[in-house]
This record gives sequence, C-alpha cells and structure tokens, in this order.
Amino acid sequence: MEPGIVIALATAAFAGAFVQAATGFGFALIAAPAFLWLMSSTTALQVLVAIHVVQSVMLAPRLFAFAPRRLLIWLVLGSLIGLPLGLWLFLSLDLRALKLALGVTMLAFAALLVAREHGLLDRLARPKDVEVVPRWIVAVAGAAAGFLTAVLIMPGPPVILLAAWLGLPKLESRALSLTFFTVCYVIVTAMHASSGTMTAATWYLVFVLSPAVAVGTLAGNRLAAGLSERRFRYAILAITGLSGVAALLSVL
Repeated sequence: MEPGIVIALATAAFAGAFVQAATGFGFALIAAPAFLWLMSSTTALQVLVAIHVVQSVMLAPRLFAFAPRRLLIWLVLGSLIGLPLGLWLFLSLDLRALKLALGVTMLAFAALLVAREHGLLDRLARPKDVEVVPRWIVAVAGAAAGFLTAVLIMPGPPVILLAAWLGLPKLESRALSLTFFTVCYVIVTAMHASSGTMTAATWYLVFVLSPAVAVGTLAGNRLAAGLSERRFRYAILAITGLSGVAALLSVL
C-alpha cells in the first residue's frame, strides 16, 4: 500500500478515535467512509473493527464502573443474536452494497441526532427508573447494535437512542456505550479472524494504524471532561450527514 494512502488512513483513524473517546460514539461515522474509499475493499471494515479494539482496551477498564450493570448485561445478551446475523450479511455483500448500506445508515443516524437536538426524543414516555425498563427492549437494542457492528462497525444508533430515551447522564451514557462497544468489537474481530478472511497484510495494517488510534484516544479522552458537548454534537451531525451523502453518491 502506498505511503500516502497509509497516512490518509492513519489520519482518519486518529480523527475517529478522537471523536469517540470524547463523546462516546463516532469512530466509524468519521473513519468508515474514508477507509472504504481509500482501500476500495470490504477489508477496510475488518481493519476498522480491529483498530477499534485498541481504543476499547484503553478506555473500557476506566469506564466499566460507571456503566449501568443491568443495561449492559442485556445489551450484551441481545448482541449475541445480532452479531452472527450481521457477520453473515457482511460476508454476503460486495463493496458497492456496503457503501450503500453505510450511506443510508449514516443519514438515518443524522436524522436521529437532529431529533435529539430538537428535543423530540424527550417527548417519548420514559420510565421513572432505569431498573424497571423491560429487559426485552434493552435486548432488542443490543441485537440491533450487534447486527450493525458486524455489518458496518457502527453499533452507536440503537444505543444512543436507548440512552436518550432513558435520559442517562453524560458519564453513564458514555460509559455504557463504550463498554458495550468493546464487547461487540472484540467478538466481531474474533469472528473475522476465525473465518479465515483476515490476511497477514490486514493484521499488519492494523498494527501500523494502532499508534494513530492510541494518540487520538488519549487526546479525545483528555478533552472529554471539559468538552462542550453541544458543539461536538453539531460537528458530528454535519460530518455524519455529509459522509452519508458522499457514500451514496459514490455508489451512483
């Protein structure tokens, strides 16, 4: 792979890791379109999920204590249904189909973010106590997130919607999402590795890009406490919408 492409991939990995460490989501939103465009192969998403694990190992141990246990357990249990189904679909799709799916999902997520910014999600009847939330609702969110992780490395939308509906505070929401994402990323990476579709070249690229992920994670985590979340959400919204449109245009 040409040095210029590797540098561009490292830049996208740094940006994605920075955003997710700071806000709790956004890695794939930032990096996936660039990876698919630069690598022109479905291998791009295999590399992307593997470097997600690098960030997860750095963040999850510190955040685990703040994640609501009941929600985390049922999200993980639900993901065990969605993950294998998503992997089956991923292995069945070609690059064009993946770009199309990515574009549609990103635009749908952008619409979700707009709804959250305008308080539309606040109008949903929410339970008075997180502990009384029906387990099947959390499990369905986990299954959807697991499915999206395996197909597009994008577990965020169902979990962000669940956290917004429950009105979770910033720390609990960030801890829940990043801890749950860690489980999904590790399982998907293991499934790809066991399927025999990840070559030595793929693992070497993961190794080369890992330092960019580590630096981006450290920088984003440092800003997380004092971050103006509203401005960052607007930035992510803009990037999500534009990237979704670009992914769809690349298919046409």
